Amino acid sequence: MTNKERPIIKIKNMPEHHLEIELFQNKVLRPILKMQHDLILKTFHNHINKLSIDWNQLKHIKKVKCVIDQLSKNLQLKNLIIGLIVGHLNEQESNQYFNNNKEYNKRIIQMSIQRIQSTINM
Repeated sequence: MTNKERPIIKIKNMPEHHLEIELFQNKVLRPILKMQHDLILKTFHNHINKLSIDWNQLKHIKKVKCVIDQLSKNLQLKNLIIGLIVGHLNEQESNQYFNNNKEYNKRIIQMSIQRIQSTINM
């Protein structure tokens, strides 16, 4: 097992302009998503293989739609992806996460969709 460090993501966070939710997203969630990117991709592709979806035969637009559909409608995959991220929170971060987990889960899934879609070749 390798010990990963959270990458530093350069986003200009301005507490006077950003909501607390956005600050947490940018300072905590985005770095974890970046760190877990390969595992998120592997998890997604494993999931669609189990569903017998022939990813390589899908056209670009169908792949984009498939990512959205699977991550927004498939509760098992959705919870697995959220768990891959939440499992990396420290105690203080998890306290903040649990205060507004519904909103953070929505943001985790949205960012995961974008990350997976960014890997789709035209």
